[in-house]
Amino acid sequence: MLQVLATMAQSMLLLALGMLVSAPTVVIGALHNAPTGLTLNDKQASWFAGILLIMQPLGSVLSGVIQDSLGRKRCMLMVNLPQLIGWILVYYAKSVEMLFAAAVTMGFSVGFMEAPTLSYVGEISQPHLRGTLASFTSVYISTGNLIMYLMGTFTDWRSAAAISTAVPVIAFVAILQVPESPVWLLMKGRKDEARASLAWLRGWVKQESVSREFRGMEAHCEASKLNSPVSSPTTPPLPYIPVPSNETGGKYSPIICFIMHDYKPTFAEKMKDLVRPEMLRPLRLVVLYFLFLHCAAFNGSKPYLIKVFKRLGLPIEPFVATVIAASSQILGSFVCMGSVRRLGKRGLSLISISACSLITLSLGIYSILHEHRNVNLSWLPLVLFSLLYFFTNFGIGVIPWTLLAEVFPSRGRGVGGGVSAATYYFWFFLVTKTFLDLENLVQLYGVF
Repeated sequence: MLQVLATMAQSMLLLALGMLVSAPTVVIGALHNAPTGLTLNDKQASWFAGILLIMQPLGSVLSGVIQDSLGRKRCMLMVNLPQLIGWILVYYAKSVEMLFAAAVTMGFSVGFMEAPTLSYVGEISQPHLRGTLASFTSVYISTGNLIMYLMGTFTDWRSAAAISTAVPVIAFVAILQVPESPVWLLMKGRKDEARASLAWLRGWVKQESVSREFRGMEAHCEASKLNSPVSSPTTPPLPYIPVPSNETGGKYSPIICFIMHDYKPTFAEKMKDLVRPEMLRPLRLVVLYFLFLHCAAFNGSKPYLIKVFKRLGLPIEPFVATVIAASSQILGSFVCMGSVRRLGKRGLSLISISACSLITLSLGIYSILHEHRNVNLSWLPLVLFSLLYFFTNFGIGVIPWTLLAEVFPSRGRGVGGGVSAATYYFWFFLVTKTFLDLENLVQLYGVF
């Protein structure tokens, strides 16, 4: 189905995202306390990893605001430019400051791409495929991780950056081939374009074949515009027209949908929109979910995996170990896709977070025994890390991003998705920036 192909096209951005967030692991692994040439000390390494993450909330919030004006497709096209600039800056970096500048542009691009890509998946897919397609995006992110770790294994960090410049170019071309979200087009009153987009996504069928689904989608979108509208002292009462529920096929409105006309909320009103109960409830759910994810999945260690693997005494090269761990991520994503309809999001989440917590505890116990009792079961930490990455993508690493495409109402989905992604990277920044300091304070086993 063409909605699957459209998801694959926009997921090229998520492949790029996986490569971008894995870049600090490769760069820091090569330059951290390097004896010669360009080098990063502990403070510089933590800032290189941290800047990339702290810039992402800025990109997330900005994209969440402007994607409702410019559209999902335009935002997905625009984001390729800053990530291309970021890779070029890494390749030509002659100083720590150039690496920091690269981290700024790369972090901004990562944050900017997430809200439109996730909104796009939620809006183009049919309900029975939405969970699977949204979960499939995690496969692309994990594949991006794997590609970057493979390049770190077989090439130097500059060559990895040079090769990576091809990805935003490919993503730009792929996204040009897919239509704009029919939901966004409807929200803008462009009904003919929305109908044509929906017909394309359902397999180049005739527009008459999607008329029933289109009417339901239209009523749903217009109802979302009206529900709990933002009030403004300068906005006069707006006319609305009742639409009987039988016009929607009985899918969206039990009684009546009200359609608003000629209403374009301002930036301030969009921000005020966040305090609606319809927005606050899913926002609170996703923000807390992201916090649990970072705590259970040991995400703060990711930029420093090479150092962590060396300290645990793995029997193979640390970069090879990252490849194995990333491969287990991909496997976890596929298992998640196959299990989400059977176990449900709650079941996957409970299994995943419980397993990750037990594995992290086991790594802490092994680290104590390794450092203080000279226990050297060298393959055990590699197995545990692989299991940790598997169970992360089996549930808690995937489900909250799936929720972004489903839990927010159409009106405000862009802002809600952007703010949610911003909080993810704020938590990620905190655990990453403090990792080395915390390790120096309580040792590696204390961090676990």
